[in-house]
Amino acid sequence: MRIVLTFVFLLVVTYQHDIILFHNNSNYLRGTNYIRLINTSMHATFEPSLYSTWKIEDALTQMESYGYNYVRVFLACPYFYAGFGLSSPGVPINYTKNIVDFLIRASNHNISVMLTADFNPLNYQSIIDSYPIPANVTGINLIIFHRGQIAAKAQFLQDLLSQIKLLNRIAFETIFAIDIFNEISISVHEQPFSFTSGFVSFEDILYDMSKGNDRQQMLDIAGNSWMDSIVATIKLISPNISVSASLFSPNAVGHDGFDGVQTRPAGADDRYPLRPASLVKSLADYIDLHVYASDNAKKELEGAALSSEKPIIMGETGAYTGYFSNASIAALAIKKVIIDSFDYKFSGWSIWTWDSTDQIPRFWTLTEQNNTLNNILAPNVWPLGKLSM
Repeated sequence: MRIVLTFVFLLVVTYQHDIILFHNNSNYLRGTNYIRLINTSMHATFEPSLYSTWKIEDALTQMESYGYNYVRVFLACPYFYAGFGLSSPGVPINYTKNIVDFLIRASNHNISVMLTADFNPLNYQSIIDSYPIPANVTGINLIIFHRGQIAAKAQFLQDLLSQIKLLNRIAFETIFAIDIFNEISISVHEQPFSFTSGFVSFEDILYDMSKGNDRQQMLDIAGNSWMDSIVATIKLISPNISVSASLFSPNAVGHDGFDGVQTRPAGADDRYPLRPASLVKSLADYIDLHVYASDNAKKELEGAALSSEKPIIMGETGAYTGYFSNASIAALAIKKVIIDSFDYKFSGWSIWTWDSTDQIPRFWTLTEQNNTLNNILAPNVWPLGKLSM
């Protein structure tokens, strides 16, 4: 779910628990998205002035009681986007301590954590500016094609992870995965994909923008290069942390599968995701495809070009309140998405969201209406057995 952009450190008794490893794990990943928002749409879980007000311990206690083995959280908050009040790259301790606190609490409840990133903090702009802007690339597409954007992302994650590791080893080892950019995509309304004729050069190769195969190949190569650069940096700090970037299906935004990055009419959804069948050739450790309950869910799975060469999870699935009249119907619809995903060899799912009733648009949460969704979907209620290894 793409959210629109717009402390006292607590000492906790800690103990080691078994951390999820994608390539050595016989259990299905069963998780939830824990988010805290301000103004109905901006992530604020780790905002220094607000962190101590969230009832995180209560939530994690209940997650453990229902059998969840991982939780997905977002690094973004207003303080983050504003560059932490810093004029140069770096991550301040008053931000990192909140993340460490959350990780320790999760560890105490036998829950592993997936950290989720998106845009770079403002104080990393100097790294971005130290690289030339690539020709024929504009707007959101710079995230993948601009070497400065890649370098800034890699440096931020390196700085954050190094600081967490220094502050608390158990907290660091509770991070089992990093989603380096939530629902990464390009815009077909921005260059180079707004071009429908002529040639564009990328990495010294010319691509014919009138040909769908060339357009897709350019995006595949750029996406894998982007992924490889950031993954390699993270692996220098911890080879055990699994890394990827979450996706949605092209069929969720008006395309019929991966159609050669075709342009869309003015006013239409202009997003186009990276292709899983290409990302499995990158250094990404797994594929994370988000699919929500709807009449279109099966087509989204069919059109996602999934490959079982690497583990596949669904880091977000849920049900929009506008489509489902009550929590029970919503839970059964989500359950159907999960069951359908077995045909594509998914090995994990995380429900959107745990208890965020202030988000607009509204999605049914696991805890509302007396835990209706939990009492249908939670691992201790609906066990799925073991993965075949």
